[in-house]
Amino acid sequence: MEWNFLFRIDYLKEHGEERNLKGLLFTGDTMPPGPDEILAFLEGSGFRNMRIRDAERLVFEGGDPDNPVQIRIVKLGNEEEADGDRILRLLAEQFRNR
Repeated sequence: MEWNFLFRIDYLKEHGEERNLKGLLFTGDTMPPGPDEILAFLEGSGFRNMRIRDAERLVFEGGDPDNPVQIRIVKLGNEEEADGDRILRLLAEQFRNR
């Protein structure tokens, strides 16, 4: 199943510096992705040395020691709940294992 999520990146050494980004994961069943799957997504997206800080609330910390980040999953939903981000879905389909 396709899972869309919105995550917030907070650069911990720069007060007030936050960014919201979208992510997309595919799972083999109807269960939402767990913290380990999201952590693998973040690592694959270039966020190195991340660790799970709060598995229940989906909060991750780590990154470069000179510029640590905290990443929080703000919204997580499946394809039926998607709000029509058609371009993101088409792009992700190009990378999906067939």
